[in-house]
Amino acid sequence: MARALEPQRRLLAVYTGGTIGMRSEQGVLVPGSGLAAVLRSLPMFHDEEYARACGLPEDTLVLPPAIPDQRVIYTVLECQPLFDSSDMTITEWVQIAQTIERHYGQYDGFVVIHGTDTMAFAASVLSFVLENLQKTVILTGAQVPIHALWNDSRENLLGALLMAGQYVIPEVCLFFQNQLFRGNRVTKVDSRRFAAFCSPHLPPLAVMGTDVTINWELVRKARGKAQLVVHSSMERDVGLLRLYPGIPAALVRAFLQPPLKGVVMETFGSGNGPTKPDLLRELRAAAERGLIILNCSHCLQGAVTSDYAAGMAMAGAGIVSGFDMTSEAALAKLSYVLGHPGLTPDDRKEEADAIREALVPSLACAAAHAGDLEVLQALGDLGSDLSLESFNGQTPLHAAARGGQPGAVTMLLRRGVDVDPRDEDGLSPLLLAVKGRHRGVIELLRAAGACLSLQELEDAGTELCRLAARADLEGLQSWWQAGADLSSPGYDGRSALLVAEAAGNLEVVTFLQNLKGGAGVQAPGPATL
Repeated sequence: MARALEPQRRLLAVYTGGTIGMRSEQGVLVPGSGLAAVLRSLPMFHDEEYARACGLPEDTLVLPPAIPDQRVIYTVLECQPLFDSSDMTITEWVQIAQTIERHYGQYDGFVVIHGTDTMAFAASVLSFVLENLQKTVILTGAQVPIHALWNDSRENLLGALLMAGQYVIPEVCLFFQNQLFRGNRVTKVDSRRFAAFCSPHLPPLAVMGTDVTINWELVRKARGKAQLVVHSSMERDVGLLRLYPGIPAALVRAFLQPPLKGVVMETFGSGNGPTKPDLLRELRAAAERGLIILNCSHCLQGAVTSDYAAGMAMAGAGIVSGFDMTSEAALAKLSYVLGHPGLTPDDRKEEADAIREALVPSLACAAAHAGDLEVLQALGDLGSDLSLESFNGQTPLHAAARGGQPGAVTMLLRRGVDVDPRDEDGLSPLLLAVKGRHRGVIELLRAAGACLSLQELEDAGTELCRLAARADLEGLQSWWQAGADLSSPGYDGRSALLVAEAAGNLEVVTFLQNLKGGAGVQAPGPATL
């Protein structure tokens, strides 16, 4: 749910450069300064009359009201000098994080305007550098400059400002083409189309259209009031090595030499690579020297597993699985882990594994909700516990039931997960399936022994009456299939049948009367399904 906005909500927009503000000089795009002045001239970005009335300074702008009596006021901080994103490094991204830290107490959220070419790297690095975020940080940019007649700059920047100004999403995000992504799950996939980014393994956190739809179950929840920490000691000596068929062992040996301390190795398919003894010997030697090697697939979809002999051979060479991370996120994670002072190589491997394991519950829930059996299988094969709870107490079985995914439910039940876990609100997978009218899932859960709790059954009466009043036969059938007594009274003492009769909902009346006169209004138990 959206946090209630204050009458004025203040943002800091950090303009680092990139296409969004570029100008054409003799047919060549060059970085353009003075973005605040450009935005001041565009009515959708600045309400001049309101700004004069409030006496806002020159570098501070105010959006027209998106919601009555609520304003988003933002200050544009322009980096000196501006950067082409191709020249950005970890050093510049840490400086951006430190800028956010310096102004953290003054603003309610932050928008970082960045070039698109390395924006996925920037978003990944910032997600690790900024710890204990309680406020929204959104990166955005554009494919076409804001000065062009037809461009995506205005839509992207305005969307980022509105998302940061209207919602509290306490993590590093990337907004592009009406979608808000988790920052360390994105990669750039197109250099020409406006839809330049995708998130291969996690749905968008939010989508903007005629309405704003936010997937709150995916949004990170801020815990406590811990102080913001900026990890500035990121390791710079990390690299990216993409394997290709026939790659010489000598080339790999040359790449893996000091001062390199960590490498993301892009492999084939589900984590496979050449099994030539001389190549594996070089990888083992590097691992024995303390080099951390993180194995990521070059595929957009799927994850690194150990299903094949080649994958097992590479794992035997001392390589850590990157599971389904993008190369950008893997490189950022390596830099973060290796930047911790005083850690031994074993400590660093353990920390990398610990970070992965900390992400498993959310990853498993997202995969279960989407019905992605491949990812669920890969997580299970890696030894991950598929019954672990995510931030709201929900397990992957909750997510699969809510998403109406019988395949995922079947896989999880076969792995022996608890059929009746309760989340922090006391909801069971069975109740979520009932609310979603996922009758195939209800059948699977009932056959496995799931039952509605006494509290859920006691609360059912009023919901049954509401469904009867609305002639929602499918909803009533779902409750009956889950074992609810359809004669349970609502808050006013009336049953669903009486409510349906009063409303003239004849189809519902017939259904409830048949149950009452036949097998009864309570569904058969799990053993008969």
